[in-house]
Amino acid sequence: MDLKKTLSEQIYEILRNDIVTQAIPCGSKLTLKILQERFHVSSTPIREALTRLAEEQLASYYSNIGVSVVSLDETDVKEIYQFMGDLDSLAVSYASRCPDQKPILRELRENLSRMDACDLASPSWQDYSDRFHLIFYDYCENSRLVHSAQRMRSQMSILAYQYEKQAPKQDLILKEHHMIFSLYETGQYEGAVAMMKEHLSHSLEFAMEIARKQPGRV
Repeated sequence: MDLKKTLSEQIYEILRNDIVTQAIPCGSKLTLKILQERFHVSSTPIREALTRLAEEQLASYYSNIGVSVVSLDETDVKEIYQFMGDLDSLAVSYASRCPDQKPILRELRENLSRMDACDLASPSWQDYSDRFHLIFYDYCENSRLVHSAQRMRSQMSILAYQYEKQAPKQDLILKEHHMIFSLYETGQYEGAVAMMKEHLSHSLEFAMEIARKQPGRV
């Protein structure tokens, strides 16, 4: 374990990754006893990690018992992606008001360059894909918008992790990222906002495909 991070931070990151990658499937129940046996630590850092997961709405935490990992049905998926479409579009709109656009354009350009060069099978590709959206939030100058998006993106990542491993989906995602950037770079901000909205509508379609293939809830 990384000695620079607290035990609770390390446990949180491990459990979060397990949920997102579905190594711990949605709907799973984990008791404090099971987690203590796994990590060989006291209950205190585990409780702290579980509290963070609950705050991200990745799990429901029951004090002194454990967690129940979030389950997502088709209605949940639709609501999450529609809401994220609104939030991401707002982030683009707010970022466009930033007086100095050079840092935004530089980061977006570097991000797309890394995505273009990245092996599609690499987990880094998904990190870059997510980062493209987050750049707009970094410059939106609205903490409430950022906070709302953070809560939604955690649940969205469970589905995105699955469909973003598919080459045809990756090709479209990358193409649309370039389209959003092209519009934004040339000052066509309304077009970039509309394209971001359309981009999330396509992501919703991908997510619904995953949701419908599950025997129960995602």
